[in-house]
Amino acid sequence: MSSTRSQVVKAMVVIRRPRDGALLVSGHDDTALAPFHRPLGGHVEFGEYAEATVHREFAEEIGQALTDVVLLGVVENIFDWQGATAHEIVFVYAAAFRDPAAYEIAEQCILDETDGANRVVWRSPAATSPPLYPDGIARLVHEAAQAGLIPG
Repeated sequence: MSSTRSQVVKAMVVIRRPRDGALLVSGHDDTALAPFHRPLGGHVEFGEYAEATVHREFAEEIGQALTDVVLLGVVENIFDWQGATAHEIVFVYAAAFRDPAAYEIAEQCILDETDGANRVVWRSPAATSPPLYPDGIARLVHEAAQAGLIPG
C-alpha cells in the first residue's frame, strides 16, 4: 500500500428504471484507468448530512430532483487509487426521480465536469462488467431489490 492516504465520506443513490430494472450509474471512460460503473453521488461536505448530499449531487450532476429517498446501508472500502491508499465510507440510498420523464434520460455527460470522461448510463440488472463500485454495493442493491426497498 502507498504511504499517501486519503479518507472520505461519500453518499450515493441507487435509482432503478421501472420498465427494465436498469440502474442509473456513472460510467468512467478515462483511458488511463480500467472502466467501471458507480451510482451517482459524491463527497459529503463538512456540515452537510449525507441525505442532503445526494439531493445536491443529483441537481449538480444531471439536473434532476429526487423523491422517496431511503438509506439502504453503508459500505466501507480501503483501496489503492492513483498511487495512494484511499479509505471511503459510503452512505448508499435508494430513490426515485421526482420527474418520471427523467427515467428516459439518454446517455449524457455529467453536467458539473469539464473533461467529459464521466457519463450517465443505464446499467442492465444482469451486467457483471464493467465492475460496479464501491465494493459491496452490488450485494446491497441485490438484497434491497429482493426486499422491495428500491423504487422502480
